[in-house]
Amino acid sequence: MDSAIPHPRARPRARPAAGADGVQSVERAIALLNILGRAGRPLTAGELSVASSLPRPTVYRLLQTLDGHGMVTAADHRFVIGPRVLWLAGQRLEQIELRTAGRPILLDLRDCTGETAHLGVLEQGQVVYIDKTEAPGPMRMASAIGKIMPAHSTALGKAMLAYLPAREAGAVLDLWGMPRRTPRTITDRRRFVSELATIRARGYAVDNIENEEGVRCVAAPIFDHRGRVAGAVSLSGSSRTVTLARVRRSLGPLVRQAAGRISRAVGWPGTLPAREEEH
Repeated sequence: MDSAIPHPRARPRARPAAGADGVQSVERAIALLNILGRAGRPLTAGELSVASSLPRPTVYRLLQTLDGHGMVTAADHRFVIGPRVLWLAGQRLEQIELRTAGRPILLDLRDCTGETAHLGVLEQGQVVYIDKTEAPGPMRMASAIGKIMPAHSTALGKAMLAYLPAREAGAVLDLWGMPRRTPRTITDRRRFVSELATIRARGYAVDNIENEEGVRCVAAPIFDHRGRVAGAVSLSGSSRTVTLARVRRSLGPLVRQAAGRISRAVGWPGTLPAREEEH
């Protein structure tokens, strides 16, 4: 056997037959990706079969599925890591860069306002928190790093949707719907589209107790070096302290400025691409 082909560290553990096929297939597919990632050269299905201790027909079936999703690429009957894996890695690197650039600015926001600051990105049409700086005091936000929230009811989500191409924003609403989370959640599509236009006009979004009872948030979008939405930054707090008057007077402009600082730190040139009209 070619010594350049690494062995997996451990063979897949035996599992009960009932209900285990799906999980076992995932484990085997991951094993093949790990082998390809460590090999440093294209491998044949036969080589992958030997390195993974899996039957060749099984390896062929897994490779066909992975190839169909862009996770591997075949050329001359040899396989390498596919473009989808590279894209996912690039997305993760961008998130790490965004968090590194945003961390000191989140701390500044928290310290100058006394409210909780968040950094979020849009993944598959939903908001994922990638950083958080908790405000001093007894009140704690339900948010947490890695937590997923709807886009239509959160300030972070609305800030990002407002600056997506209209068709992409519409696709998010088609996919996830607009479920009511509080009595104030906007669930009417036409009204929501109007809200996105208002967000673009003032440069920040407001979650007016639309996602969680007693909590109001304000957020602004972050742009990358291409001028596309990369994430958003927000301030959240009790509706007693984060009043609409305070949002208009100070919190909205502060969040908008913070988003601009983070955008420039990740290479935003200061201009946005032309945006298609809403439908």
